[in-house]
Amino acid sequence: MSVPAGDGRPAAEVRLEQEPQRVAALTYESAGVVAELGAADRLVLVPEAATNPVLSNHPGQMAAVEHHVPSESSIDAEAVIAAAPDLVLLNDRHGLEEGVGSVLEGAGIPVLVLPNTWSSVADMTTNIDIVGRALGVEDDAAALAEEITGGLVDESAADGPRVLVLSNQAGRPFVTTGGAFPLEILRLAGARDASEALGMTRTGPISAEQVIAAEPDRILLVDMNGSGEAIFRPLLDTPAVAELPAVAEHEVLLVEGRQVQALGMTSTVEGRDRIAEWLTE
Repeated sequence: MSVPAGDGRPAAEVRLEQEPQRVAALTYESAGVVAELGAADRLVLVPEAATNPVLSNHPGQMAAVEHHVPSESSIDAEAVIAAAPDLVLLNDRHGLEEGVGSVLEGAGIPVLVLPNTWSSVADMTTNIDIVGRALGVEDDAAALAEEITGGLVDESAADGPRVLVLSNQAGRPFVTTGGAFPLEILRLAGARDASEALGMTRTGPISAEQVIAAEPDRILLVDMNGSGEAIFRPLLDTPAVAELPAVAEHEVLLVEGRQVQALGMTSTVEGRDRIAEWLTE
């Protein structure tokens, strides 16, 4: 099958002798799209985080998958080979393609590298189409893409409120920047990204001084691990941060990761709608 070019990657061909029945999804989003297409029973390996209900729409099915890896950044090729997949899905993050992907291809396992980083709705629907074709469920993929694009209404506004997006990762608050999918959801809901004022291009840890410098009108908290506001509280309770109008006036919203991350697929429609409602409250 043909895989289109994208994100600086050339077009590619992946040879599939038959419709895959044992799929190793090495990234969170690829696991999510297989499940959303009704093919969770074909999954034989997924990242452990795919079992987390704040990230996955199908935590029970993901927990029932035979093999799990701790995270997509710590995957051992031998563990993937041991799962005996007839198709491996991944995005080229954390060096997966050049590292694990090349070893798997050398072992004769078909590896489908999705051509983008899930940073936009167009990226999402492109990847849904590709996975749907690989699994032989093209009609289901078309219906899923239509549901998502129909639900993610574009209410972007050049003068929308400036929102700082924070997530709880690695035991501390991270600021969401660059081409991250939550910022696409934020834009569609009618807000602007307050992190642009910081000149940061990659998601990473954020300090109280940086939160203050961003001068956000509102703050969106993304729960990536099920701990709610706990990891954010020390930052938000810092006296100077607590005095910001966004915090002092309680203009802070907590959402689950699946509602704003591409791995949430259809749940992002719910997330976009909740944020749009919040912006008008």
